[in-house]
Parts: sequence; structure tokens; C-alpha cells
Amino acid sequence: MRTVCMIPARLNSKRVKKKNLRLINDKPLISYVLDKLVNCELFDDIYLNSESLEFSQIAKDHNVKFYQRPEDLSSDNATNDQFTLDFMEKIPGDILVQVLPTSPLISLQEICEFADMMKSGKYDTLISVEHKQIACLYKDREINFDKLAPNPPSQTMTPIKAYATALMGWRYDKFKEDMRRFGSGYHGGLGPTGYFELRGLSTLDIDREEDFRLVERIILSQEIQISPAIRYYGEL
Repeated sequence: MRTVCMIPARLNSKRVKKKNLRLINDKPLISYVLDKLVNCELFDDIYLNSESLEFSQIAKDHNVKFYQRPEDLSSDNATNDQFTLDFMEKIPGDILVQVLPTSPLISLQEICEFADMMKSGKYDTLISVEHKQIACLYKDREINFDKLAPNPPSQTMTPIKAYATALMGWRYDKFKEDMRRFGSGYHGGLGPTGYFELRGLSTLDIDREEDFRLVERIILSQEIQISPAIRYYGEL
């Protein structure tokens, strides 16, 4: 069972200019996930997938392969379905695990556990999610609570699963079949789909400038490696 990892990375982005190449602590953002991926032994191959050759040297620096996708599959109108299908048609494999470089605080353990779950054969599609255990709405309508009843403690509420998308996994054959039948394979079609929970810092995704600044400060604080003692108001 050949398991391939793909890191999709466009050169240009709307909200944060060239965010995948932007430096945090003198290291490009994309390097943070690459540093972890190369230490996961569950992948037969790791590919950095981009339209821009600027990423080819980064791939070489991390001893991973580079796949140059067609320019039109890096436009604002191109979908994850489209560039994933293009990749699957060019790069042989049985399982594809996609890791987004915009989630630099994902852990090596989470990546390996996700890949291991996908390789178990239980699911055709595996999607990373974040549990929102609080009152949630959809189109201004309550989902997991009754607005006419007393508000329960949040820890007793049914959690809502929100896509985290830092990690996605598909079986090649099922994804291609769903693309033929439905024009989409991203969500798993009609096959068995599993959900892998991410928590805490791993759920942070860089989409806007303020996201980048927040993650940057977290990474810089981790570099200091200071763990202050836990203290409370009123204690000496």
C-alpha cells in the first residue's frame, strides 16, 4: 500500500502575500510542516506541490520531492479537487495524505497518527476536524441546543465537528471514482469517511495577516523555551 504525502503551496495568496515563503524566526513558513513530515516514517514519498519553481529549492533542502502543477491549477478559481486529481494522475500511489503548510503548529505525533489511521483501511476518506463544544448556529438557527431551554454547561453539550483541513486523506481509487461520478472527491462521496480530531495550537490556520502574526508570536515564544511556574492571585 503506497502512501504519498502532498504539501500544496501556491506562491501567491490574496490575504497574506507569499505567506508560504514568509519567514518566521528566519525560516519560511512552509518549512515548519516539512521539518515534521520528514520524521514520519509512514510515507513512501513526500511531495511539495506548487506551480512555482521557487519552492523546488525548499523541497531539495528538506530532501523531499517537488511536483510542479499546471499554472491554471494555482489560480483563485482552482479547487482542491482539481489539483489533487491532477497530482494523483501524475504521481502513483494508493493513499494520499495532504498536509497544509498554513498549519505550522501541527505536531509530528498528529501527522503520524492520522497517516496510520488512513493506512488501516477503515476509511476511504479521513478529514481532520475541530470539536466546538459550545452553542452553535447555522444560518441563525440553533444546531446543538434549545434556545427555549436553560443553557446547559458547555462540557455537557454535543460537540459540533468543524473542518480543520490541516490534514486530509484519500484513497486514490475512491477519490478518482468520486470525481468521475460527482465532480468532487474532497468530502468523501458515498464511501466510509472518518474524522480525526485536532486540538489546541494544531487547529490554528493562517488565512489572514492577524493569523500570521499570532502564529509567529507563538513560534517565537516556543523558541525561548521558558515554562513559567503556575501561580494564582492571592498566593505569595
